[in-house]
Formats: sequence, C-alpha cells, structure tokens
Amino acid sequence: MILWTIQPAEIWDMLQTKGKYRCAPEKIDADFAPAYDWLISKMKEKIGPPPEGVEYPVWAWYIQNGKHKKQDLRSERWCYGNGGEIYACIEIEIPDEDVLLSDFDEWHCVLNRFLVSDTEEESEQQDAYYETLPENEKRSYMEKNWERIFDITPLDNGWTSRGKWVQAVFWELKKEQVRKVRFFKTAHEKN
Repeated sequence: MILWTIQPAEIWDMLQTKGKYRCAPEKIDADFAPAYDWLISKMKEKIGPPPEGVEYPVWAWYIQNGKHKKQDLRSERWCYGNGGEIYACIEIEIPDEDVLLSDFDEWHCVLNRFLVSDTEEESEQQDAYYETLPENEKRSYMEKNWERIFDITPLDNGWTSRGKWVQAVFWELKKEQVRKVRFFKTAHEKN
C-alpha cells in the first residue's frame, strides 16, 4: 500500500540514522489519549500487536480529497508548523496487512466522543437510544459504533462525506519502506 506521511525534517534525519521512526508518546495530546487507546486496541485486533517498545502509531494519508495521490505541497505548507520550518513529505510502501485505514472525518467522532451516523435522522435515533442505556452500557455501545470509522466506502449525502479523506496508521516507519521524499518549508502565518 502506498501512503504519504508528513513529518518534521528531524524525523527524516532520525529515520536515516536509526533506520526506523516510532511515535514519541510525549507528542500525544492528553485530551485525546482515550481515543488513541481505543484505536490502538483496534490496531491490535486488525493488524496485530506492536513491536516491543512501540506505544502509539505513526499516521499517514491514503486518500486526500477523494484521490490516492501525493499531496500538493503548495497547499500542505500552510497546514504544518509555525512557518519557515522544514518538513518532509515521505512516500512509503507498507504491506496492506500492516496498515489500518479509517475515515478522517469520522475519526473526529471518536476524538470528541460522538456517535458515527450516515444521516441526521440516524444520528437523532442513535442519540435517543444512547440516552436510554444504563450508564454501564453506554461506553460499550459508543465504542461499537465507532468501528464504523473503518468503513471507507465513499458516501457524500450532505450529512457525511465518508471516504474522501482516509488516514492510515501503522506501528513504525522503516527506512526500507521509503519510496521518495520531498522537502518543503512551511508557510509563514498570516497576520
């Protein structure tokens, strides 16, 4: 599977010297740790356990704006860093069985503890049902619902736009998985 990950230049340097890159746990926002922990449990189920010493996944893009192709760095340079920093867009190839794909927009339901739905009507029905559940069953119901983020079948109906932005997670990035790298300087913030 061909993926693209955008990382600060020092991550590229680390990859060159150490031969692999693993996500540093201190980079994880504590507010999102429960969502990451849930995702990690799904990764273990779907792609297997992490290598020893790996706690959090590396993220990459599989599809952006409905297309499976490298990013246009003219626009990406506005999305990263504080301006004037060097970043690397790294094209990688990883075996399909080592990657878990999910819908980027629906991932935000997990981050914000919302239910995933395909329509407004479904959302209202789910919310009403969720409120009737005993407290000890709510988390299980929500986590089961979140598994829908792994359905990346395109759907654009005015309520949801699934499959247009698809992210990938995997346990570690290895130097031998790199196909190409492009460097870019992040844009300066607008005043």
